[in-house]
Amino acid sequence: MAQLRLRTIVGVRGDVEVSEFGHAVGLVVADVAWVLVTGRHERSLGPALMWSLRNNATSLKLLSSERAGELARIATHFDFAIEVFEVDAAGVARAAVPKSAEKIEVSVADEMFADFIKSAGAEVVREHGVISGEVCGLEVCRVVRATDSGDLDGAGESELEIGVGAHDRETFKLLHGRTATIESLRKVIAEVAARRAVGAQVHPLNQLARERMLRHYVCQSPQLVGAKSLQVAQPPIARANLKDVVPCSAVGVSLTGEKMVVIFNIGVDPDVVSFGADARGQINGAADLVFAMPTRDIVPAVERVAQMLRRPARFVGVDVISSSFKP
Repeated sequence: MAQLRLRTIVGVRGDVEVSEFGHAVGLVVADVAWVLVTGRHERSLGPALMWSLRNNATSLKLLSSERAGELARIATHFDFAIEVFEVDAAGVARAAVPKSAEKIEVSVADEMFADFIKSAGAEVVREHGVISGEVCGLEVCRVVRATDSGDLDGAGESELEIGVGAHDRETFKLLHGRTATIESLRKVIAEVAARRAVGAQVHPLNQLARERMLRHYVCQSPQLVGAKSLQVAQPPIARANLKDVVPCSAVGVSLTGEKMVVIFNIGVDPDVVSFGADARGQINGAADLVFAMPTRDIVPAVERVAQMLRRPARFVGVDVISSSFKP
C-alpha cells in the first residue's frame, strides 16, 4: 500500500523500482531520492538520508504524514539538498515549514521534589517539563500529576512515584501507597546502583537505558571524550518509553576550553547523526559535536551521514560498559 502511495505521489510508472527499508519506502528518479515515511516519523531523516546516499542520489525529498515541521528543522543542519513535505490523508504533499523546538519548563510544584530526589541519592534529571531521578542512567522515580475522577482537566497535584518505568511505578504504588518515602526510594536506589555497577552480573536492570549508563560513567570521567567537564542535557525529543533505545545528550567544556555537545548511543543507529545535529542546534549551535559510543558501533554508513553536516562532528569510541557485565 505504501509503495503504491509513493508511486502515486511521485507520478511514476510501475516499472520504477520501489524499495522498502525500516519504516519507509523509497525510489530514485533522475538522481532524486523520494522517501515516504511509514512509522517512527520523528527519527526518519537519518535512515532516509543513509538510503539516499547508498543509492547515489544527489538530493532527497522526504514525505511524512507526521512531525514534518520537526524533520524540516533537522534537515537544515545538513549540507545536502533535502526537502520535507507533509502528506495529508488524500495523498497531497505540501512543503513543510521548519518548526522551532518547543521549550517546556518544569513547573514550580514539580521542582519542589528535586531536593527530595537528590537527598535520596539519585541524580535529578529535567527533560521536556518532566523531573525524574536516575541511578547510573536508569530512571527510578518520576514526578507525575495525580489524577482522580474529580479532576475535570485530568491533572491534579504533583506527586513522586517510585519505580523503573510506568508499570513498575504503578505496582510500587499499589504495594506501598501513593506517598513516596525517602526510605523506600533509597532501597530502590541501592538495588539499582548495585545492579548497574561495573563488573556486576548481567541483570535486566543493567540492560535497560544502556546509552544513559554510558553517559553516566563518561560524565564521571569526561576525559574519555576529550572533555574537562560534562553534565546531563535535555535530548531534542522526549523519550516515549523507558525501554526505547534512544540516544541521550550531555553538554560541557573540552580540555581546550571549547563548548561541546556529546551524544551517547549504544548500537548502530541510522538516525543518531540527525539526533545529534538537532540536539546541538537546541543546546548550542556553535558547540563542537561529539558522538560517544562503543567502538564497534562506529560504522562507515553513519560516519558518511555525519560528513553531510554543515558543521563537522567527530566520533569517539568508548568501551567502558561494552563488556562490563559478567554472564
